[in-house]
Amino acid sequence: RDRDVRVERALQALAPRLRVVAELALVEQWPQDEIAEALGISRSAVKSRAARALKALKAALQQEGF
Repeated sequence: RDRDVRVERALQALAPRLRVVAELALVEQWPQDEIAEALGISRSAVKSRAARALKALKAALQQEGF
């Protein structure tokens, strides 16, 4: 669907370190502790990256009229 394509495009436009956290947190719905362990980063880094990714995704989707 068009919506799915727009969301995927917005995800792909993220910086890799934000994209991986966004995909695990927002798409796969992994707990923050598991993401932190899997990526070898702190839980606060996961929270920060997820928040930045969400902000960037919202901005990208708003630009496309979503």
